[in-house]
Amino acid sequence: MSHGIEKARKQKVAKSTKMVQEGKFSLTLVESKAVNYLISKIKPTDDINTVYTFNCSEFQQIIHRSASANKLSYTNTKAILNDIGQKTWWITLESGKEAMVHWLNVVHMDPGSGDVEIKFHEDMFPFLYNLMTDKEKYYIAPRLEETSLMTHKYSPRIFDLLRSYQFNNKTWTFELGTGTDNDFMRKIADWEPDPNKKGKNVAKIPKSWSKFSFFERDVLAPAKEEINHYTDIKIAYEALKTDAMGKKYRRPVRIKFIMLPKTSGELKETQSILDSEYNGNFDNIVDDMEPHQMTIEESFFMQDKLQREKEEAEVVEVVVEPENADELAEKRAEETPYPIFYMAIYKDFTEREIENLYHACIRNLEPRQIRIDAYDAWATDYMSHYYQWIQATPEDTKTTTYKRLLASLVNDYDKIAQEPSMWDRKD
Repeated sequence: MSHGIEKARKQKVAKSTKMVQEGKFSLTLVESKAVNYLISKIKPTDDINTVYTFNCSEFQQIIHRSASANKLSYTNTKAILNDIGQKTWWITLESGKEAMVHWLNVVHMDPGSGDVEIKFHEDMFPFLYNLMTDKEKYYIAPRLEETSLMTHKYSPRIFDLLRSYQFNNKTWTFELGTGTDNDFMRKIADWEPDPNKKGKNVAKIPKSWSKFSFFERDVLAPAKEEINHYTDIKIAYEALKTDAMGKKYRRPVRIKFIMLPKTSGELKETQSILDSEYNGNFDNIVDDMEPHQMTIEESFFMQDKLQREKEEAEVVEVVVEPENADELAEKRAEETPYPIFYMAIYKDFTEREIENLYHACIRNLEPRQIRIDAYDAWATDYMSHYYQWIQATPEDTKTTTYKRLLASLVNDYDKIAQEPSMWDRKD
């Protein structure tokens, strides 16, 4: 991966919470990623007159993650920016008036170099600029990479929305299908002009959402998977069949989200996943955490408590002097996202080489092929197949064992990566 892409995906995407919580958008998944990319170019000292320059190639690599899109980077970028430039969104001002907001004011493109210059529309100033210095404003600022790998339309929108509440609350409850301003469906839905009332906009809520099982299947479950997989927070949700006054209904009328920042160990694993998928262009989804006899909220907080206690215990253990190399290796293995893989070959390769070998294994996975908690074990099995053959045929090693093994894992000469295994997802 180029240094430019590495730097670009680490940039913060700072937006005011008013924009996130009250803005009435209509963006496709690609447009949502594109807008986040453009916003990530803003620095705290910029103003609304700042011109931002980027290249079509970088733009496409961030939002599409595919070689085919990169080959048509100029054409694709032009089409996306054209669509965004023609779109507006709505927000209610403190006066009670509704304001129509434009995204972009200037777009200049050079077909020779592929460079693009853009300026945000002056309408965007209250929502993107002066966020750090204005004490009256609240804002969120996740990294661009946390949403740019998402594949479900509503995942980035739901992530922004929940993260805007998460810093002050561990739980937040929305109404569900009520049509009020606190209706979760209205907050994440696309907005479009009302065909029956000129000048009025309405939330475009799919009819299938009226059945909670479909809404969960198409929106909630995918968003939860991707937020827990790619971002710095972890979430769970619970559908409630009682309203705020305690009245019972036959269908869910509220939804409660439980949100926590990830532990240091979980953040490290998430970063490893992001690095792997940016390098390998694959999309595996984390398994849901299933509650046991406790309520979903109790289970969620209990799992977080146990995870933090485990990490604290590991920190205490690390300061103890190891008695031998194996003990040191075991402690080091537990600090990685792939302890089984590490222990299988730590005597033969450097830590950097082990990391490269592990990522070479994971790159061969198809989307949703393996459970996220089985990456380590699957990669160990996959690597062992080739390593055992290499050890049995040293006369065929023309360079180094490491380079031969790495080439075998990348190219999968025996075509075993897609063969059925005990680690396959069952759903």
